[in-house]
Amino acid sequence: MSAGLLKTIALSVALACTVPAAFAADLTAGAVAAPDQYGAKVAAHILQAGGNAVDAAVATAFTLAVTYPEAGNIGGGGFMTLYVDGKPYFLDYREVAPKAAGKTMYLNEKGEVIENLSLVGSRAAGVPGTVLGLWEAHKRFGKLPWAELLTPAIGYARQGFTVADQQYQYREDANKLFAGKTNFGDYFGAMKPGTVFKQPELAATLERIAKSGADDFYHGETARLLVAQMQRDNGLIGAADLADYRVKWREPMRISWRGNTVYTARCPAPAALRWRSCWG
Repeated sequence: MSAGLLKTIALSVALACTVPAAFAADLTAGAVAAPDQYGAKVAAHILQAGGNAVDAAVATAFTLAVTYPEAGNIGGGGFMTLYVDGKPYFLDYREVAPKAAGKTMYLNEKGEVIENLSLVGSRAAGVPGTVLGLWEAHKRFGKLPWAELLTPAIGYARQGFTVADQQYQYREDANKLFAGKTNFGDYFGAMKPGTVFKQPELAATLERIAKSGADDFYHGETARLLVAQMQRDNGLIGAADLADYRVKWREPMRISWRGNTVYTARCPAPAALRWRSCWG
């Protein structure tokens, strides 16, 4: 398997590889791009250890869940586009609405929209797809052992990482948005730029996922903890939502451009329409 580009995006990690007809080549090396040094270093380490691009994407996604959650987290979802052995693939593991979701879920008794309720708090969350998406991608195309790919992320969560100025600014922006309406401050209130920040609860969660795979997140102890938190916070995600969540393998979008063939994410990925409008 070969891959030419590793790219991380918000709430997901996406792997894109295209082989243009006019410039076909055998790829013998890898290139990594990530939004912070920790994700980039982990991806490079995985490739150097004999892992493939999917292994690197999985390891980077879990690392970013610790060091840069704006770009990768286990409570969201995403998409992955791959080109493996001459064939393109597109994996959709985006979040979905809980079974209890309805058209009045963000309205008050007068039928008026409650400000920021769709952005802040437990009712803003969809059923997470990240863990199962990464698990399914690794199961189908990964090379290194699953637990090995989570080891760097567990280390950064347990032993800590140095907070960058930009990361702290994201924390400040989120703090203003949440305005004390969530438990965000309990977990990130101690974060300061230039200091080592540790997340022991997240480390324990990642250790369970490393040991039991996606089953822990959707059926095991992590699922139980997630549902219990939802019940405390008047959220909508229940045990059945997690147990019934499924990823979808879809046909990627194919675009002909200047004599080349480009494979990329299709709907429901938001970038699909932009690609089509730019290159269509």
